[in-house]
Amino acid sequence: MSDRAPRQNITALFEHPSAAQDAATALVDAGFDKSRVTLQPGASEDVLRTERNQDPDLIYRGFMPADRGLSLGFVAGFLAGGLLGLMLGSGSLELMGKEPAMAIGPFWSAAVGAIVLGLAGALAGYMFNTPLPAPEPPEGENLRVSFPTIVSVTTTGDDLQRARETLERSSPRSVAVWQADNGDWVRVAAG
Repeated sequence: MSDRAPRQNITALFEHPSAAQDAATALVDAGFDKSRVTLQPGASEDVLRTERNQDPDLIYRGFMPADRGLSLGFVAGFLAGGLLGLMLGSGSLELMGKEPAMAIGPFWSAAVGAIVLGLAGALAGYMFNTPLPAPEPPEGENLRVSFPTIVSVTTTGDDLQRARETLERSSPRSVAVWQADNGDWVRVAAG
């Protein structure tokens, strides 16, 4: 097919990438040239799964998920509390009120400091990364912007109906037929 020869391009938009991949495979299985079938991804499976699992009524304000914040806060607090308790219990840190820590000894002072600051760090890590309820519920019908996956096949007028039927079997959001004549692409009315 030359670049200036009349040809048609059928483009289908799919919400889910796996449905688009199935449609592209069905076109190749139906006998269309693999080099004429193109698939342009819109969003990966991970992005779609994350969008489906997010609650639109929550404000995500943390740097990480709340459970990771809890774990990281506990570890950081445990290490810092243990070091601080060890220094207080051994008397190497000059702070007011170090006498009770020195009285119980460096080991128990480190253990108490690690547990207390570890739990405080865990609480802080969880609280700073927990999503908050939105002050007002979201408005509108379509709250999320979807990035559809595009499947396109270039064909001649003889195979146009067969390609369209193959694409429509995979339930796309929309199907459009474009015709190139002398280098200009024009949308063909459905019919």
